[in-house]
Amino acid sequence: MERVLIVKENSDNQLEERRTEKACQVSEGPLHRSFPLTGLVGQSKVMLKLRDDILRIASMDTHVMILGESGVGKELVAKALHENNGRKRRAFLALNCAAIPQNLLEAELFGYDRGAFTGAQLAKEGLLEAADGGTLFLDEVCELSPVLQAKLLRAVEEGAARRLGGIKPITFNVRFVAATNLDIYEEVRKGRFREDLYFRIAVIEIQIPPLRQRREDIPLLAAHFLEACSSRHHPRIEGITPEAMDHLMSYDWRGNVRELKNAVERAVAFAKGPLITTEDLPETVLKGAGRRGRYGFHMWKKETLERLEREFLRNVLVEHAGIVSRAAKALGLHRSSLQRLMRKYHLPAAKPPFGVASLPYEDTTER
Repeated sequence: MERVLIVKENSDNQLEERRTEKACQVSEGPLHRSFPLTGLVGQSKVMLKLRDDILRIASMDTHVMILGESGVGKELVAKALHENNGRKRRAFLALNCAAIPQNLLEAELFGYDRGAFTGAQLAKEGLLEAADGGTLFLDEVCELSPVLQAKLLRAVEEGAARRLGGIKPITFNVRFVAATNLDIYEEVRKGRFREDLYFRIAVIEIQIPPLRQRREDIPLLAAHFLEACSSRHHPRIEGITPEAMDHLMSYDWRGNVRELKNAVERAVAFAKGPLITTEDLPETVLKGAGRRGRYGFHMWKKETLERLEREFLRNVLVEHAGIVSRAAKALGLHRSSLQRLMRKYHLPAAKPPFGVASLPYEDTTER
């Protein structure tokens, strides 16, 4: 991300402004290193863990089930799994199982031969064939009918399927990534989703957290969406006021990242000046944020700066083998000042053998 923070705020405290600028500069390296997956924006603990999980799972050629509420970015995760796998040079095909009538969905998945039904004047390959060597993403997989679930199970097990009206099975080599916003365990328990198909596809599960459980990522996401859509706006929108950001961070975002994206685009369209204000936000956001109370931009800013400061100090200590005097000299700090910061962030001094493993990575400053 080019802009870690785009909130504009007047401040007479020049020292605080310089500290903020330094913290953002320090974060550029770690942020770029921790954003290897396109579109997955965030630096909260849950998002860092999610990206780590994706990178580990991506190298494995197993089928995956992605779980999460509507709008959390399940297809982005599916694409990340594909792009970081050996199949990345082959096709990534997505099918929304809820968007196509069931009688057409079978033909879409399995294809059909000429004359299979009225109007089938030419043969057509299905997505299973078209995705051969690549990844097939089945979104809203719980919407498949029982008949289609049974047919898909057989295809997954055998790695082959017959087109509608066809006789000869056609083999394929596909990695299946399925997703649903329903409670998959409840769907299986009630018999609406086949248990054997679930175990066949859900070799590994990925749970994507809702946006309300990672509010600290909202300013980064808002910056990301603002950057994407403000370039089309004249005059260009430069940022978001702290008051508007407070509302964005206090709202519960039932539509998750998709709803936040829509809210930012709406605010850009209605903005009368270079900054997005509370007047530009949707009424639902203003009312919802007011009912819940405020988390607040200032609290987020404090926690983020502390996290960045701790990470920066930890990296400097590692570079200087945990020797406080050397690290303090490199930072331009008095030894006692560095020791005070080390106590604050629970960073130990050198204890041979010293190395990265000697310094705890967990962020003890978070809520």
